[in-house]
Amino acid sequence: MEPASFEELFRTHYSFLCATAYTVVKDESTAKDIVQDFFLYCWDKRFMIQITKNFKGYAIRAVRNACLNYQKRKGKIIFNDPSSFEEDDIPLPESDKELEETRDAALWAAIGRLPIQRQRIFLLSNRDDLKYKDIADQLNISVNTVKTQIKLAYQFLRKECDWMIVFIILLLLFFEKK
Repeated sequence: MEPASFEELFRTHYSFLCATAYTVVKDESTAKDIVQDFFLYCWDKRFMIQITKNFKGYAIRAVRNACLNYQKRKGKIIFNDPSSFEEDDIPLPESDKELEETRDAALWAAIGRLPIQRQRIFLLSNRDDLKYKDIADQLNISVNTVKTQIKLAYQFLRKECDWMIVFIILLLLFFEKK
């Protein structure tokens, strides 16, 4: 695997895998550590790992397994063959409240990845409910800059959180079957 293609896999899947890990370990820092360790493991074993399907499926399963292993050992992260766990071993949110907490955590993590100035503008508008003019006055920038930054923030958040829609739909379908 070439470094450039590996970097592309990292950029494409990192956020999603962090959110996936967070749903299991319930700690953002630990989730990020597990995902980073997964990518280091993949890089170290790049000549031995044979992914028969797509990388995303492999990565999700490996990260979930690592999360479960982490919880069992509380601190030591071990990557096993993703086929070693059954699908029923993966903990899913058991209530609407847990599902909502997972969604909120993923959204806040995505907001945290916005550039600092864009994050500040976005939060002043959405969390503090300030008008564009008030934000512009407070930060000494133009109203058009505020509009542009909020537009860019929404574009980024939509892209980062697209997976949440699919994930929530799958969970709702899963809960309906039980």
